[in-house]
Amino acid sequence: MMRAGVTTSLITSVLVAGATMVGCSSTPSYGDAPESLTVRILPNASKQFIYRVGLSAERDRKADIRHIPRRAPDKRDYEKLQRRAGYVVAASGYCRNGYLELDFRLSNYVQWLRGECREGATAADMQAFGDKTELPLDNLGPAKTN
Repeated sequence: MMRAGVTTSLITSVLVAGATMVGCSSTPSYGDAPESLTVRILPNASKQFIYRVGLSAERDRKADIRHIPRRAPDKRDYEKLQRRAGYVVAASGYCRNGYLELDFRLSNYVQWLRGECREGATAADMQAFGDKTELPLDNLGPAKTN
């Protein structure tokens, strides 16, 4: 009898730990908030970008109707922005080796991160991204939530 209790407890612990690891390791999503990735290749082959997230007008309107107080963005929001920006520039193929953060902004209405890819632009990058200023994010597939 005691053995069944220990086994059940062990199984429950493993399931909870697994669910926690999956939740923390997945790419954060901003749901219905509009996202954009603006890119620019400089003459010296530096690849810069700005990843933006705006608060959706519908979500903002619903919060105002319900008089929900807005929480100021914090470290958790900043880390989510960093992880999502890293995912977006990698999944789009723009930055292959990560990025260096140059600047960022967190507010209740918009969040953005400006960065530069760790690698310089190759001839293939110039052909793929040279004449583009904004990359579509809808082809990155569904983002997982965190």
